[in-house]
Amino acid sequence: MASSEIYEDIKENLRNTLSHLKASIKQNSLRRLGGEERQKCAQEIARKSSQAHILIKDLEYEIYQAPVTYQAEMNREVKRLKYDLETIERSMEVTKSKQLPYSKQVTFGKGSSSQSQDVSDQTSLMLGHKSLQRASASITRSTVVAAESEGIGNEILDNLGQQREQLHRTRDRLEDTDVELTKTRKLLLSINRKVITNKIFLVFIVFVELGILGGVVYIKFFGPK
Repeated sequence: MASSEIYEDIKENLRNTLSHLKASIKQNSLRRLGGEERQKCAQEIARKSSQAHILIKDLEYEIYQAPVTYQAEMNREVKRLKYDLETIERSMEVTKSKQLPYSKQVTFGKGSSSQSQDVSDQTSLMLGHKSLQRASASITRSTVVAAESEGIGNEILDNLGQQREQLHRTRDRLEDTDVELTKTRKLLLSINRKVITNKIFLVFIVFVELGILGGVVYIKFFGPK
């Protein structure tokens, strides 16, 4: 099963668990129950609450496994679900605090001390569970931030790698251009030397022709007849 499907299944299970918790608190108010029924109801609500916390941890793990681009929206969803669970737990605390005077009035005999001890143990368990939940949430947030930082770092490294390749290609092109310029400079120097040589040769030819022309004129007009 794909990670996104697992995340959606866990989220649906958590919503169902929260709905059951709300219904249990609404329909089975502890003040209207007595003795053993009240204890069973409290145990069921505590079990559902623990199950909800476990499902939230599973969601946070799936968020850590998800791509960085989807993690922000998933975190917002889980944050809303956490808020719903905390609201339900506050309602449970209010219900327990309201029922204590009633339980003292109606509960006597051998079972009263054991029931009080059970309530105290359940309260301690809930407080310990909340502490663990907060610590787990803090670790999860740190892990998510680390994952996001790692993703950003990887993107920066990729960009730097691409820029390095571009710089290498630019350097290679500049080196090729420098080689071509060197060849061109040598070719221009060679052409310049040939031009100078040709000019000198042409001047020499001009002087030779002038000498020949001067000799012909001398022989024709000034030579012996």
